[in-house]
Amino acid sequence: MSSRRGDHVPRISLATGKLTAASRQHHIVETVCREGYASLERLVRELDVSAMTIHRDLRLLDSRGQVRRVRGGAVAPWMTTAS
Repeated sequence: MSSRRGDHVPRISLATGKLTAASRQHHIVETVCREGYASLERLVRELDVSAMTIHRDLRLLDSRGQVRRVRGGAVAPWMTTAS
């Protein structure tokens, strides 16, 4: 089985049956970078986790510079807000 760089295989936790933190965060970054914005509500619904879990993921991803947290969700790191 070959794996090309950039391929992402979702990893499911055997304990919970849900995506692992790394897979969930990868989904968030891909969604935000592809669409420019992802709402907290959408991420909660798509990933079937609590709002607090998404908040923690966004805080971590923001600290890494992979997304930028904004009220209600996240935007791509290169996007700016109007003053």
